[in-house]
Amino acid sequence: MMRITSLGAGGEVGRSAFLLEEEGKRVLFDYGIKIFGKDSKPRYPLPFTNPPNIALISHAHLDHIGHLPSLYKSSKIPWYSTPPTVDIAEVLWKDTIKLAKLKFQEQPFTQSNIEKAKFHWHPALYNQKITYDGLSFSFYDAGHIMGSASILVELKGKRILYSGDYKDSPTQLHKGLKHPGEVDVLLTEATYWNKDHPTRKEAEKQLIDTIRDIVESGGTAIIAAFALGRTQELIQVVRSYIKDIPVYVDGMGKQITKIYLKYPGYIRDFMKFKESVESVRMVESGKDRKKAIKEGNIIITTAGMLEGGPVLNYILNAPSNSGIILTGYQVEGTNGRRLLDEGKLIVDEYELSVDLPVTFIDFSAHAGRSEIISYVKRANPEIVIVEHVDDGDEFAEELKNLGFNALPIKTGQTFEF
Repeated sequence: MMRITSLGAGGEVGRSAFLLEEEGKRVLFDYGIKIFGKDSKPRYPLPFTNPPNIALISHAHLDHIGHLPSLYKSSKIPWYSTPPTVDIAEVLWKDTIKLAKLKFQEQPFTQSNIEKAKFHWHPALYNQKITYDGLSFSFYDAGHIMGSASILVELKGKRILYSGDYKDSPTQLHKGLKHPGEVDVLLTEATYWNKDHPTRKEAEKQLIDTIRDIVESGGTAIIAAFALGRTQELIQVVRSYIKDIPVYVDGMGKQITKIYLKYPGYIRDFMKFKESVESVRMVESGKDRKKAIKEGNIIITTAGMLEGGPVLNYILNAPSNSGIILTGYQVEGTNGRRLLDEGKLIVDEYELSVDLPVTFIDFSAHAGRSEIISYVKRANPEIVIVEHVDDGDEFAEELKNLGFNALPIKTGQTFEF
């Protein structure tokens, strides 16, 4: 009897964690956290009834890997991911400890736990079949961020595919996903099942037009970007179209960019990316920030949801005629959402009105509706488990109308087959 339990990301986006069980084999897919606004504590996966024998991690976003080090307070289980994932995760894990200290919150794990987690890590390369204790698994490029993977497990004659987060259409950094083919059971993310994103060409044009409007009016273009994936893509996108305007990069995205430069095989056109990075200016000091904020420049900086980071300093000190560009989803309760909805920010517990124009541009690294349905059809599974979505019931019904046995899982729920 096969069992799949959602320990997180069932009927919600965030804290992805799923346990696959079959006759003593227990495979953990991801182990993330759910992040809210600045003053709210993260939410962690539900506790195990039976701990896993092995963990397979799809990618380095905190909602998929953010709680993994906590397993190594006592566990010694092996875990697998692509090489970029473990390098990126280490940066984000250390930042998690730092933020917990700053917020006077309980630390979910320690530096020692991080070191133990790294000790028990094993590399998984794309398209490589790995065997472990009676099961085999393969990682396939998910096209989401560097090192992201959909994970195929073959167990007791069944093919089980955990999609992770994926994107089919190419971007300037990634070619798009590689699909592993037909399977028996599919766990698919469905974050944007009810909408399609604009094409990258459309998003890129909107970005460049907005930047040029701001700079030509004498202002500074302040682009809020996630450190992982978005900062790196924006560096290349901006430099693909604009060669003559200074570009400054600030925040944690600088560290992640260094990791991207370590892995040329995971980037669509590495030489173009390398040249783009070499053409921008990494902000290393307060003096650099003063230069960056001068009119006529472009700034790419964290935090992507305006929850701390250098971006707030730039917004508060921006020249007149400047503009703010948001390039990613803004979670409810964050400064980014507040700015979009109310034109206000909370800085050091004070609510401030912002009179700079704000533009949202959809650069999502997730699949949209058409891509998700195509992904399911190509997998042609006997069972589809809909996850990583706030309410998967409606999408599951739609998949049923297409002839699939679709089940919307909730956190804490177990399905048996």
